[in-house]
Amino acid sequence: MSTTWVLVGVEQFIYNGLFGNRRVTMFEDLWNSTYDLLSDTGFWLSVLGTVVKIIVILILARVILGFLKKVISQTLKKRDGKYVNLSEQRSQTLVSLLHSIAANVIYFIAILLVLDELGFSLASVLVGAGVLGLAIGFGAQNVVRDVITGFFILYEDQFSVGDFITTGEYTGTVIDFGLRVTKIQDWTGEVNIIPNGHIEEVKNYSKENAYAVVDMRVSYQDRIEKTQEIIEEACLSVFKKEENMIQKPEMLGLQEIGESGAVIRTIALCKPVMQWGVEREMRRAILDAFAEKGVEVPYQQITVHQKENVS
Repeated sequence: MSTTWVLVGVEQFIYNGLFGNRRVTMFEDLWNSTYDLLSDTGFWLSVLGTVVKIIVILILARVILGFLKKVISQTLKKRDGKYVNLSEQRSQTLVSLLHSIAANVIYFIAILLVLDELGFSLASVLVGAGVLGLAIGFGAQNVVRDVITGFFILYEDQFSVGDFITTGEYTGTVIDFGLRVTKIQDWTGEVNIIPNGHIEEVKNYSKENAYAVVDMRVSYQDRIEKTQEIIEEACLSVFKKEENMIQKPEMLGLQEIGESGAVIRTIALCKPVMQWGVEREMRRAILDAFAEKGVEVPYQQITVHQKENVS
C-alpha cells in the first residue's frame, strides 16, 4: 500500500517538473500579449474607426429607408390617374407592404456591411444565405407563388373585401383577402378558402353598373306589338318604385323565334350586383300584367296519336 503512494508521489513530482514551468510560461505569454494589445494605441484607433463606420452605416440605412418610405407614400397617394389609381384602403395596405419590403432589403444590406467591417467574409455569408434561401424556396414555392399573386391582386385592385366575384368554380362575396389566401362566401353560406396562386381569372360584378336582362316568351296568337307594350308598361312600373334601377327599361324587341313562341327581350341598367333582384321583380310584374290583360304564356304541348286496333 505504501509502495503505491510512493509511485503516485513520484509521478506528480515528475509531471510538475516537466509541465509546471510550461503552464506558467503560457499564462505569462497570454498576459503579455493581452497587455500589449490593450496598450497599443493603433488597436484602439482601429476599434474606434470600426465603431464609427458601423454607426455611419446604420445612420445611412435609416436615412435611406426614411427617404424610400416617403417616396412610396407620396407616389401611392396620388389618385388623379397620373401614377396609380387605388382606393384608400388598398393604398394603405400597399404602402404598408412596400414599407416592410424596403425595410427588410435596406437592413439586410446594412447587416452585410457591418459584418464586413467586423472582419467576416461577405462571400461566405452570401453563399450561406443563398443556400438557405434556395432550400426555403424549394420547400415553400407554393407559398411564394401565393404571396406574389396576392401582391399583384392588391396592386391592380382586381377585387376588394365585399365585392361579388367569380373565380374558377367559385362565385360569392369576398369576406377576407390576404396576401396568401382569399375567402369567398357563396349565397348558401359556405366559405371557400382559395390560395391566391390558384386565382387565374376573376369576374368582378361589383366594379361597374350592370344590365338586368329579361327574356319573356309570348304566344304567336298574340300580336307582338301589343305584347311589347304590355311588357314595357310593366317594366316601367317597376322602375318607378325600384331604387336599384338607374335608367328606364329599354325594349330591345324580338330576340328569338322558337317552336312554342317568340322571345321578347327587355334590359334595364342597375346598380352593381343588383341586376338579379331587378330581373326577378320585372318578371313578376310582367306575369301580373299578362294575367291582367289576358295574354297567354306559351308552353310546350305534346300531341299523342293513338293507333286504333283493327279487329
